[in-house]
Amino acid sequence: MLGFVMAGCAGGYHRTGPIAAEHSHRGVASWYGPSFHGNPTANGERYDMWALTAAHRTLPFGTLVLVQSVDTGKSVTVRINDRGPFIRGRVIDLSYGAARELAMIGKGTEEVILTIVDSPNSGNSAEFLNGRTGNYWVQAGSFSTLTQAVSLQEQLANQYPQVRLKTVNLPSGQWHRVQVGTFHSQETAKTVATDIENRFDLAPLLIQDN
Repeated sequence: MLGFVMAGCAGGYHRTGPIAAEHSHRGVASWYGPSFHGNPTANGERYDMWALTAAHRTLPFGTLVLVQSVDTGKSVTVRINDRGPFIRGRVIDLSYGAARELAMIGKGTEEVILTIVDSPNSGNSAEFLNGRTGNYWVQAGSFSTLTQAVSLQEQLANQYPQVRLKTVNLPSGQWHRVQVGTFHSQETAKTVATDIENRFDLAPLLIQDN
């Protein structure tokens, strides 16, 4: 199954009037909380479950995003400091504090509209929000054992011109990620991911270099 894989923030931003479609994105928000509190985020900060922050797969770190519930109209502005969510169909992973602002703790997920308030890369913010630009990689697998990762890397190298192996240190231990790339359009990456899924019976993820 093909899926997609990216300190406190000031809140209080309010937007009035119609939202331009190219600067907004609708999808499902989830949240992460106590079990991650104090762990490093993707930009190097410590995750503070009470801060108004969030994880997004592609938006530049430091981007401020207005997250509004489709059902209730409640909203919160968060700062992107992490990568995720890594579950298919979800567009943003909110901190516990941000999720509380939307009253979605009990439900776990909420259909939302994301709108960029401010971005370090404002010229391409709409494209980042909708995931249509950048360098894409297809992550074919992630292994705790290096030999398994190398074996898959060698198999994929026979079929694709560029295959890399990235080792990351996570709270759960060291993981070795096998990735095929690089692609400049999401559509091309999706095609390759589907091909890998069919050829190797894997569940690849699309990721985007920051």
